[in-house]
Amino acid sequence: MQKPIPGPGTVVGANVRLNGVIKDVNDIAVHGHVEGEVISDKNVLIGETAVVKGPVSGQIVTVSGTIRGSVEAHIKLELLPTARLYGGITTKELIIRSGALFNGKSAMTADEKGEEDKDSKSRDTGEDQGKTEEQPKELEYEREA
Repeated sequence: MQKPIPGPGTVVGANVRLNGVIKDVNDIAVHGHVEGEVISDKNVLIGETAVVKGPVSGQIVTVSGTIRGSVEAHIKLELLPTARLYGGITTKELIIRSGALFNGKSAMTADEKGEEDKDSKSRDTGEDQGKTEEQPKELEYEREA
């Protein structure tokens, strides 16, 4: 496999309409219309003029435009006041600013290190004996400003 070349990442301009998959090891900023997947090994910005129809994935995903599809933010998902998100989300940290609209289900993932610490504490103290493993929290949320 080729070593990633450092650079500014991918920008989809406000007047661009793209059908297909956008995948980059660097940041991705979308200001236009994308019908397909948006996948970054780093951060994804969905600008105020952007419309994405398809799944979005990145470490930190910041949304001020519209997404109709699932979002997987490995670290954090932030919905700014002009954001419109219709679809399921999976993230460790979720921030929904006043005015944003989110219609879908969310699953909050736990920090892997925190889970290991909890598990080792349980073994040491004998806590959680006979209990089943906790499932990710699910939240249904609908809000319109």
